[in-house]
Amino acid sequence: MYTIQRQFQYTDWPGQGVPASGESFVDFVGHVHKTKSQFGLDGPITVHCSAGVGRTGAFIALSIALERMQFEGVVDMFNTVRILRTQRPAMVQTEDQYQFVYRAALEYLNSFDHYVA
Repeated sequence: MYTIQRQFQYTDWPGQGVPASGESFVDFVGHVHKTKSQFGLDGPITVHCSAGVGRTGAFIALSIALERMQFEGVVDMFNTVRILRTQRPAMVQTEDQYQFVYRAALEYLNSFDHYVA
């Protein structure tokens, strides 16, 4: 049986620190999920960075946060990261990464203000 697979690479994350804005990272997360849906792919999304905790944790935390916003109307980055860290220590490795993911979620929410009449 042949399985369709797609690989994505986020190239806008600097070698040190975090991106200045979360907009392109939110778009990236959305694009990964949209592609998975378009192709009817089952199973989990596999995510990995060099150490498997920093950028990987940021992707997973933001992915979970965006999904919870959509389906539950909840934004709870603290507990999202806390639960991820029970499964793999050091997920969302640095304070800068935590703040980045939180800001990216807020940027996503604030983007809807442009459409309010």
